[in-house]
Amino acid sequence: MPVDVDEVTLSSAEETAVVNARLKGEKAAAFTASPILAFDTVVGTDSSVFGKPTAREQAVSMLKELCGRTHVVVTAVYFRVNEKIIEKTEKTYVTFGAFNKDLVYNYVDSGAPYDKAGGYNIDDPEVRSLVTKIDGDYDSVVGLPVLLTEKLIEENLIYGEDGHCY
Repeated sequence: MPVDVDEVTLSSAEETAVVNARLKGEKAAAFTASPILAFDTVVGTDSSVFGKPTAREQAVSMLKELCGRTHVVVTAVYFRVNEKIIEKTEKTYVTFGAFNKDLVYNYVDSGAPYDKAGGYNIDDPEVRSLVTKIDGDYDSVVGLPVLLTEKLIEENLIYGEDGHCY
């Protein structure tokens, strides 16, 4: 169930992603006793934390800052089952090549960057042409760290705390 929360931006990408995933998870938990999975993905550099751009200038600025360097993409997972809360993060390092003005402006003008952490979707062909290296979990950059999520579900829902399969 999608939930709407006021996302925050804190001093680090990891802290921001964890708090936003927690906000989403806690809001969803208010509506159901079922297990809850919530996620948040944030992009960061040494000096900046990027959530989702809300204006053209902001999207262009984010992509300019990310080009020609490596940045971290942090996806936080909030998992709540039987009142037990588990929070984990997955970090992936993505390197973009040099800034390509035409590509970036066309991409921004397409409307694609909005509602995307760091102003990009790694699956978009324009962005793929900027990527020179990915070090870590590709699925985490997409926004769903599949292996980490499977492990959390297996260890805490399927097998439970006592190690028995339910």
